[in-house]
Amino acid sequence: MLDRTLLIDDVEVSNHDLYYAALPSVPTPEQDVEHVEVRGRHGSLTKKYGFKDIAYPIEFYFHEDKPFKKSFRLAKPHLFEAKTLSFMDDDEVFYKVKSVQIETAENVVYRFGKFTVNFTLDPFQYELADSSQTITEETTLTNNGYESQPVITAHAEGTGKIYINDQEIGIKDVNGTIIIDSELMNAYRNAGGIITNLNSHMVGDFPVFKHGDNVIDFDGDITKLEINPRWRWV
Repeated sequence: MLDRTLLIDDVEVSNHDLYYAALPSVPTPEQDVEHVEVRGRHGSLTKKYGFKDIAYPIEFYFHEDKPFKKSFRLAKPHLFEAKTLSFMDDDEVFYKVKSVQIETAENVVYRFGKFTVNFTLDPFQYELADSSQTITEETTLTNNGYESQPVITAHAEGTGKIYINDQEIGIKDVNGTIIIDSELMNAYRNAGGIITNLNSHMVGDFPVFKHGDNVIDFDGDITKLEINPRWRWV
């Protein structure tokens, strides 16, 4: 049988004396879809928006050789500080935790109790492996998952353009580096921890890598691109 051990921030929950009878089924996020009836039109007009967060409740308990109230008290900080969830039988991806809500515990016996933790997860599964790479010429990156929001660091000594399929992103008057973060929708420079806003030096929309092949190139005074594609799945 495959080990479906749950990890919170890459640490097995049993390290916090936490156990569970069963994990919920593997979730798939719900897409926000609007169907608009238009008089005279055959069928509805369908508008597809983003994916919704995933509600993921887990019932935990402690082994009977542990005083429940103390164990519960010690476990809660780790649960509230959770940033990621992952599973040992699917160790290539993780979920981002957006919020945690712990329900009132049931403690009818001194050394036994149980409680439910309601995790709210980001809709996507993210690749654990670092797929970052540096490109100095036209390159094709293949996205096997859902469209991703990369972070691209451009090295430039002036002005140029980045091309991703049919999309163009302009870089102007950059001497050094500019980081284009599509998830944060922010362009900036990070020099030894000092952040400089460079949104005024970027022209165009923040790029996404579509499912399938993505052709990437650049010109002008750009010398190379460092790309973290942030591959993700639904």
